Amino acid sequence: MSRRWRVGLLLLALASALALLLALRPPCLILKYTGFYCAGCGVQRMLSALLRGDLAGAAAQNLFMLLFLPAAGAYLLAEAWRYGAGKRLLCRSRAFAPLLVGILLLAGAFTVLRNLPAYAWLAPKSL
Repeated sequence: MSRRWRVGLLLLALASALALLLALRPPCLILKYTGFYCAGCGVQRMLSALLRGDLAGAAAQNLFMLLFLPAAGAYLLAEAWRYGAGKRLLCRSRAFAPLLVGILLLAGAFTVLRNLPAYAWLAPKSL
């Protein structure tokens, strides 16, 4: 089996795992054991709101992921196109590691802020 087929199967497996995760709706273990919201808390409800066409409701659940996931999807599509075209991948560039660190720092800051009383509006809303 060629490398391109293996990558395609891996992407299919990841998409299937995401669909299964959305179908099962497991609870957030960080919230369950610490009582603090993580950067991912509210993503399932955010996606459900998006599927209903409720953009304001989606933003109320997880504003960070609402902004991050489309950018991540565009990046993955660009990488897939570059891989298929035989071009150098963006993840091999020098700017990739600092960009990834910056995104992780933003996620960390969002996690801290959404757990502070002054920024309670960032916490996911209960249904």
